[in-house]
Amino acid sequence: MTGFSVVPLQLFSIFGIAVSLVSIAIYLVVIAQRIALGEGDGLWVIWDRDILTFILIGIVLFGLGLVGEYVGRIYQQVRERPRYLVQAVLEPKRDE
Repeated sequence: MTGFSVVPLQLFSIFGIAVSLVSIAIYLVVIAQRIALGEGDGLWVIWDRDILTFILIGIVLFGLGLVGEYVGRIYQQVRERPRYLVQAVLEPKRDE
């Protein structure tokens, strides 16, 4: 849980994108219903505060995941660990 991994940050980004896309789809359906039924007057037909709030929340979650992933990659580069370590050589060394 306390080990540093970029996977939870990527999940935040994916969740943020999903929340935004679902909110935009619902928003388009609501606008179409309001226009078709003739509800609202003028510009107010396209305004729904709750749905817009969820769109913005999704964008914020995506941004947090993106910034966190940048920080995670910087952290991994700063550690300067090799990609792998050779534990043992199984062939004897040849004298040339």
